[in-house]
Amino acid sequence: MKRAVVIVAGGSGIRMGGDLPKQYLELEGLPLIVHSLRKFRLFDPLMKVVFVMAPAHLEHWKTIHNAHKLDSEITVAHGGASRYDSVKNGLAHVADGMVVGIHDAVRPLVSQGTLERTYSSALRWGSGIPVIDLDDSLRMLDERGGSAPVDRSRVRRVQTPQVFQSTLIKQAYQRFTDPGFTDDASVYESEFGNLKLVEGNRENIKITTTTDLLMAESLIQTPE
Repeated sequence: MKRAVVIVAGGSGIRMGGDLPKQYLELEGLPLIVHSLRKFRLFDPLMKVVFVMAPAHLEHWKTIHNAHKLDSEITVAHGGASRYDSVKNGLAHVADGMVVGIHDAVRPLVSQGTLERTYSSALRWGSGIPVIDLDDSLRMLDERGGSAPVDRSRVRRVQTPQVFQSTLIKQAYQRFTDPGFTDDASVYESEFGNLKLVEGNRENIKITTTTDLLMAESLIQTPE
C-alpha cells in the first residue's frame, strides 16, 4: 500500500507566550513543522503529505515553503474548530487503500524506527499506535479529594503518528462526530475495537512550552 501522512498544524501555541504559533518556531534553524515533514520524507520520499493549518497561517506557511524550497506536492487543508474537525478535513485528501499516519506538527523528533513500526503495524493489523512506558509514580484522584496509587506497568503514554489503513480511519471519522475525542486512536477504537500498540521513542516529545523547546534543542544533538 502507498503511504500518506496528515500533519496537524492548527494550534495557536499560546502556551509559548508569543505571537508566533509554536509549530513555526525554529529548532536548530528550521521551523518545527519542517523538521516533522523531513522525518516523513526521509522515511518514504514518495509519501503523500497533507498539512492541516488554520487559514490565518497560510501566508506564513507560504513564506516557510518558499524559504526552505519545499516540494510542490504538499497538500494544504484548512483546520477546523477542533482537532477532530481538522483531522477529518485532512483525511478528506487521502485516498482509500493507503496507510495513513496522523501526526502532530510539534513532534519533530519522531524516529525512523517509530515510523517503521507504526506503518508496518497498520499495514498488517489496521492500526499502529506508538506508546512508551512511564518512569514516574502515578496516583488517581477521587471525588472526595483523596487519591490512590496506580500501577504504572499497566499505563502507557501515547504519541504520534497514529497510523491506520486509510479506508478504516476515514470510515470511523465519518461514523462518529464527537469533537471531544482527544486522539485518533480513540476514534478508530470506537468503530473497530482493539488497537495495535507499538514501541515509540522517548525523544518524540510534544513541544507545547518553552521548556519543551529547550529539551528538544538538547535531544536533537543526540543521534537516533
